[in-house]
Amino acid sequence: MAIRIGHKVYVDTVVEFSDEGEIRPLSIEWEDGKKYQITRVKDCVPGASRRAGGAGLVYTCIVDGKEIHLYFEDCPSGAKWFLESKA
Repeated sequence: MAIRIGHKVYVDTVVEFSDEGEIRPLSIEWEDGKKYQITRVKDCVPGASRRAGGAGLVYTCIVDGKEIHLYFEDCPSGAKWFLESKA
């Protein structure tokens, strides 16, 4: 059995900044242009993507009733949001 390694899918993300400096993602736009509302942010912790690599903040979010992990990485080329792809 071959091990399938995922890759990063960078997504446009609409966020809200609180007056305390907290960032809360509100929606994401997938590669095909489809937009998804984030109905709840359950957690935000420092972490890394095991499948696709990269480190930063990991947001555990609810989208369409499903739990997803949305990653925020701040690197020298700029801050980016990504999801892991299984393909």
